[in-house]
Amino acid sequence: MLTWGAVGLVIVIVIALVLYSVLGTSKTTASGGNTYEPAPTALANNITKIPLSVYNTVGVTSSVVPVTPPTAVSGQPALTFTSASGTPLPGYFYFGAEYCPFCAAERWAVAAAISRFGTLTGLGLTSSSATDVYPNTQSVTFAKASLDSQYFAFRAVERYTNIPLANGQSGFTSLQVPTAAESALVSKYDTAQYFPGGSAGSIPFTNVGNQFLSSGASFSPSILAGLTRDQIASGLSDPTNPATQAIVATANYITASICKVTGGQPGSVCTTKGVQAAATAMKISF
Repeated sequence: MLTWGAVGLVIVIVIALVLYSVLGTSKTTASGGNTYEPAPTALANNITKIPLSVYNTVGVTSSVVPVTPPTAVSGQPALTFTSASGTPLPGYFYFGAEYCPFCAAERWAVAAAISRFGTLTGLGLTSSSATDVYPNTQSVTFAKASLDSQYFAFRAVERYTNIPLANGQSGFTSLQVPTAAESALVSKYDTAQYFPGGSAGSIPFTNVGNQFLSSGASFSPSILAGLTRDQIASGLSDPTNPATQAIVATANYITASICKVTGGQPGSVCTTKGVQAAATAMKISF
């Protein structure tokens, strides 16, 4: 009986270890050998449910780093994407990479802004490359994110991971490959024609309806240096926090851009004090 008891105990331990290896982590492997880790609910909520009072208090004011609004363009055909329900909607295109510290900074604001128009799910955790400038800038990734919105359709491409290529090669492993149409947007608009000041060809590149473009981060990632992901996210409820000011000011600019292409809808977002401050600064109305 002692022998059988010992065997049974071993079996129980083995089963427990197997279950832990399968269920003990929520990580899944994405393309390029990258490990995808979903953002915890509390952290995602801190980003996607920033209090309206914070947006309105910050407006477009950042006390530590300058914040650059998107560049307005005119005379271009409307950019539309098809929503999950098959409806053509104004399009918002984001193109970045997980190794990129400027993308790491900008994603905080992009995630906050677009979540004001619908439900953002699938955010993952990432940080920029340890060997780039502003190393290990903490952030979220859009690699598996999606937005359910009746106002516009969001598409994101995280072109590369933060995992260096093997055998001493320069660069990072591939994560998501843009479609031909997405590549055409980058090739046409992320150029000196629209960014003559020298930022052309930078990432992150964003395009809101072919009416508002950005190339590179709206603010310096230096404001996030030394901060953990949780510190950045939890600070988004404090309008006096310097990192929050940069993120929220950027988010208000992005929100105003989206409001322009949605015709000022929804009014509950587009008429708010913070968004109107951004619209005034950008010299647009909706």
